[in-house]
Amino acid sequence: KQLIEKYGFPFENHTVTTEDGYILQLHRIPYGRKKNNYHKRAPVLIVPGTFESSADWVNMGENSLGFILADRGYDVWIANYRGTRWSRRHIKLNPDVDVKEFWNWSFHDIGLYDLPAFIDYILHVTRQEKLFYIGHSQGTVDFFILNSEKPEYNEKFRLMVGLGPVAYFSNAKAPIVHFLATYQNEIKAFVDRYRLYELLPHSPLLATLAQTFCNDNSPFQDVCASIIYTAVGYSNQFNKSMIPVILSNTPAGSSYKHWRHVIQVYLSGKVPKYNYGEEENLRKYGQKNPPEYNLTKITAPVALYYGVNDLLCAQEDVDKTAFMMQNVVVNKRIPGFNHVDILWGIDVVDLVFNDILKLMEQY
Repeated sequence: KQLIEKYGFPFENHTVTTEDGYILQLHRIPYGRKKNNYHKRAPVLIVPGTFESSADWVNMGENSLGFILADRGYDVWIANYRGTRWSRRHIKLNPDVDVKEFWNWSFHDIGLYDLPAFIDYILHVTRQEKLFYIGHSQGTVDFFILNSEKPEYNEKFRLMVGLGPVAYFSNAKAPIVHFLATYQNEIKAFVDRYRLYELLPHSPLLATLAQTFCNDNSPFQDVCASIIYTAVGYSNQFNKSMIPVILSNTPAGSSYKHWRHVIQVYLSGKVPKYNYGEEENLRKYGQKNPPEYNLTKITAPVALYYGVNDLLCAQEDVDKTAFMMQNVVVNKRIPGFNHVDILWGIDVVDLVFNDILKLMEQY
């Protein structure tokens, strides 16, 4: 709210409850600052990636995609999916007490429950039949799951824009993914023992540390940057001055089960549902191995953008994902970009956002 109003935009907070009881916040920027040339365009639902929240789409000032879209007359809705800073609520469960139950979800559940709740709510409020969808990273796989599991939702999208798209994932180069895969059994034992089912929640302490050690006058700023590069890929596009701003909102929380599912996808070479082990799989799916998501059921128009230096989106994986879908209208690699430059890169407006705006005009 502070970020959005600081830059002179209107802010609305909307609350949505999912079919399985999670209480989620949608942050809306209903129009831009230039009210005189304000003409009502279609709603846009923006879905953040893992550990991200609505703040990540408005934290770059004038260069934030949330603001650029609002100033173009779009009705901007930024999602906060389950477990993140503004959506740590449930009709029955307490995230700090019922830890095993509250955090028992992965990206599968976000695609199956959170997205339909957001989409149906937005279309109801705006009285529109279709909306635009923009997702980053996990926000893309959520979309793929929704439209392969509930294909009727394909009809509700004008266009889907996937930034740093993830579905097939076995060629990811990020050291953290390799580490989690190598030690998955040890990590699971540790998590179960200490009940650490919530990962990296929003932390005011981290924000303070970032402001102290990562600012422009700090000798440690390059250390802060290199930690980020290790996770998402090296880049000349990353504006180091913005690290304190980014880390004041990110990470915003995720679940251990989500990451365990990510590692299962990485190791399988496919895009399978969550693997509970043979016995539980037989009960849940009627087969020993988890079924795969059927990406061929995705018929909505899809545009994909990702960086050449992205450690999480390998070209082979993105091409394979694109090949499975029926209606990919753009599949573009951006030179020099890593996994987060596609949101925050210095030249992201020229190299990506302007392209997206032109494409949206057509739909």
